[in-house]
Amino acid sequence: MLAVPALAQSAGTVTVLYAASLVTPMEGAIKSALLARGVDFQGQPGGSKALANLIDAGLKTPDIFISVNPKLVSGLGAKVSKSLTFAGTSLGIGWSDQSKYAAMFAKVESGNMSLLDALATPGLRIGRTDPKLDPKGSFTIEGMKLFAGDAREHAILGDDANAMQVFPEEDLLVRVEGGEADVGFFYRTEAIARGLHFIPLPGKAALSDEISYTIALMQNAPHPEAARAFYAYITTGAGRGILEKAGLQYYAP
Repeated sequence: MLAVPALAQSAGTVTVLYAASLVTPMEGAIKSALLARGVDFQGQPGGSKALANLIDAGLKTPDIFISVNPKLVSGLGAKVSKSLTFAGTSLGIGWSDQSKYAAMFAKVESGNMSLLDALATPGLRIGRTDPKLDPKGSFTIEGMKLFAGDAREHAILGDDANAMQVFPEEDLLVRVEGGEADVGFFYRTEAIARGLHFIPLPGKAALSDEISYTIALMQNAPHPEAARAFYAYITTGAGRGILEKAGLQYYAP
């Protein structure tokens, strides 16, 4: 925390809207570390598109916004004081030991079964997020088309807004962990942070060159000093180590 003295030396509040794929480290290790230093971390996870829409409409005025899509930050224009695309991750499937298909996906993990064949299993309950509200939902469709082709992607996922598969980003992890969904599409980051089994989509379908996290310091941050300190904490301070441990791959400075 030495790199962010404002957070370390004075009590205060920092409000952060962030991609829900970061909920485990944000509401766990990061919140605890800040609380121990007298900082009240007030975070709200959600789909990055949905959060950007709230900020753009003036319904939310956070200190910091962390998005899984640089375009959502640049689209906020003058509402952003400064921003940095600081880390990336990859797309794949995740499942818990509670899944009734855990043994099948273990075969995929060991190379004894095709991932496409596993995903096409009749009755398999797949979970993913809404492409209209969350970049991961869009990346899921894009990645599956690269991996499987348009026809087989549609055979596995159905319509983009398939109500049998689409869940709010905040709920998807819990549904897969509890066995309500047999497998879900996740970023490597969130799967590692929650202890799920994870297999990236193969090759370019993992979209490792596209999926990136951008942090924005907001122009009218309600707590400007804490906002600047939190920005440094995530990009170059102790928060970097926490997020790397959670599976983010930081870019070279």
